Amino acid sequence: MSSSASKTLAIAPSQTMRGHTERVYDAVHLPDGRRIITCSADGSLRLWDLKNSTQIGEDWRDENHEVRSMSLSPNGGVVASGCNDGKLRLWDVETRKVIWKLTGHTKVVWALCWSADGERVTSGSWDGTARV
Repeated sequence: MSSSASKTLAIAPSQTMRGHTERVYDAVHLPDGRRIITCSADGSLRLWDLKNSTQIGEDWRDENHEVRSMSLSPNGGVVASGCNDGKLRLWDVETRKVIWKLTGHTKVVWALCWSADGERVTSGSWDGTARV
């Protein structure tokens, strides 16, 4: 899987998902092996069906900030996303809604990682801090 500045997401040479209007920054596979989620400079997360290379449902949006990073919880039920506004958002994968917003960073949230037990998310920012 790869993402690029050309605003497309490629899965092997034969499969490309199109829909984002700006560069794609990150992608995660869901545990079912049939879907992926991407995030983009266009301010959205998108859920994709790998079988037919199509978007499932509407864009996931909360405000309108570039979504720069993403990490899937160990159980696959929650996606953490980091944005240009310094906020970390937690999204329910099935409802595609924000369930929690965390603030504290003053610049882009660029790195995200879940603890093995899924109880904590660590975020790294261009402001020079990491937060748990």
